[in-house]
Amino acid sequence: MAWWLVVSGTVVTRDRWRRWLTVAAGLTVLLAVPAVAKVLPAGGGAAASAGAEALRERVLASGGQPYSGYAESVGQLGVPALPQLADVATLLSGTVRMRAWYAAPDRWRVDTLTTAGERGTYRAGITELVWDYEDDRLTIGDAIPVRLPRAADLLPPELARRLLGLAAGDQVASLPPRRVAGVDAAGLRLVPTDPSTTVGAVEVWADPASGLPLQVQVSARGADRPVLVSRLLEVSMDAPAQRMLLPSAGPGSSVGTADAADVAGVLRGLGAVTLPQRLAGRTRLTPSADLPGVGRYGDGLAGFVVVPLGRGLASQLLDGARSAGAAALTTPSIATAVRLQTPLLTVVVVRVRRLGYLLAGAVTAPVLEQAAVELAGGAPR
Repeated sequence: MAWWLVVSGTVVTRDRWRRWLTVAAGLTVLLAVPAVAKVLPAGGGAAASAGAEALRERVLASGGQPYSGYAESVGQLGVPALPQLADVATLLSGTVRMRAWYAAPDRWRVDTLTTAGERGTYRAGITELVWDYEDDRLTIGDAIPVRLPRAADLLPPELARRLLGLAAGDQVASLPPRRVAGVDAAGLRLVPTDPSTTVGAVEVWADPASGLPLQVQVSARGADRPVLVSRLLEVSMDAPAQRMLLPSAGPGSSVGTADAADVAGVLRGLGAVTLPQRLAGRTRLTPSADLPGVGRYGDGLAGFVVVPLGRGLASQLLDGARSAGAAALTTPSIATAVRLQTPLLTVVVVRVRRLGYLLAGAVTAPVLEQAAVELAGGAPR
């Protein structure tokens, strides 16, 4: 999923970005809700009469709907814990519990709840803050263009809008309504038509009046059950109080800052690498001004990203991928490449002389394998 080059801010240090940035560009975040949440029978009325296309339009237009609530997600993607990626692997292959207060796209708060404590992420205009309750530490920074996947991306409203927006050309069909967080939610099912995506189906249940997504399920192609589910267990459609959108740092709290310019500079350093206009039969999309070195090929759910790497970082990722059970690929003699495969995400790391590349997307293995061969100087198909 080239689309999930996660492009909005978080607050991290420059050194952490140097370690994480390449995988951040390739990781898709499609996540999920607990099977333990009992589904209650739903009533009729508005939920039963909402058409699938009309519901999709409401979902895509629901970004202005305020809400607050408690959500849980469960992912069963089987993502291996690569070096420096244990937290992301947990997001994609574990249970995440969140409490959210959402006033607008640029004013919200999401607390991630763990056995060790809580960690809150706040958005206030162009500023983002991270409040670590356990360490009593507040980190402040600008909303930056590239970041790692985070728990807030797993909330049903964000996840549903992203997926349905990417698959705008695919048809949707109505699903039976179901009771979600006390709401008789209307349902729709989207089945991608492109056979090269690993996504088999996306199912969404939303409030029929506002379009606010309450539950999302994602299944891999050919799978009998979802591997990603995300669900609100409690929800209120009222705007959260302003005090809930402010961190509770006190006079004795530790305060730090993050320099977004440093993070952007790391990416700009990759811009010297010229990527081809076509790979694996897909055309490169117009590069983002924020991400000049990253290539996005194809649109929709069957797109993928290519991130140039330095040789040292490429070697590190190759070693980590091999340790995680990656399969070696056949490439021209000047190159070395491996592939990691999960039910939804395919990742390929290739090293060619002094350069390396990370390729990732919710696409079948042959797509990225062909792209890797072409980057290594092989003939395109």
